[in-house]
Amino acid sequence: MKSTSILMALVAAGSLSAQQAINDLKGRVVLFGESTQTSGILLAQGVKDQANYQTGPGIRFMGQIDTDSRWNWELAGRFSSSAHMVTNRDIGGGNVLDVTKTKINYSYWSVGAGYLIPLGSAVDFGMHLEGRNETINPKGTYSSTLGGTGTIDAHTAYFRPWVRLSLDLKMKTGSVTTILGAEAGAAALKTTQLNIVPMSQMDDHTLRAMAPTWSGAVYAGIQF
Repeated sequence: MKSTSILMALVAAGSLSAQQAINDLKGRVVLFGESTQTSGILLAQGVKDQANYQTGPGIRFMGQIDTDSRWNWELAGRFSSSAHMVTNRDIGGGNVLDVTKTKINYSYWSVGAGYLIPLGSAVDFGMHLEGRNETINPKGTYSSTLGGTGTIDAHTAYFRPWVRLSLDLKMKTGSVTTILGAEAGAAALKTTQLNIVPMSQMDDHTLRAMAPTWSGAVYAGIQF
């Protein structure tokens, strides 16, 4: 009976300690607005098109891995945004190609880790490594003088590593901490276009060549 009581006491103490450890872990939820630009590709010999800049909203969840660690796990999603392609010109022999009614849609989800370095009590500097599963989707209509009007709705998913640097400003507001920040990101891999293909035959390799190589974002959220 005494052994059972001791065992129950140890289990209870362990449960309380675990709960306390969980309660001590810091979590963050931030909403961000991210600007980027998809990369340019050749539509014809000497004719390169790069869609305009685009900005999309997203949400990121972060959680401290251990109470004594500066490492955090991260899970994020960027909702779809779009930008128009810009080519409307003679691509040779009087053949005018107009792709200005085609939009490049872009979105992703990501998983990764971040290392936060306190710069005083109110500022954190962060270094982040993540894998982004990016979706690139040109969609719309296009026309050419010799080929008439066509439609495109092609898409690919591209999973690759990204690195980000962030700077947070923290302000205590009641039981939570408000966070304002900015960050810059860069892709660690880039696909190069191999062939010039018609809009109607846009292949996976060409679509991946459209993927952006940089991003910049501002965000706001809470730490609890």
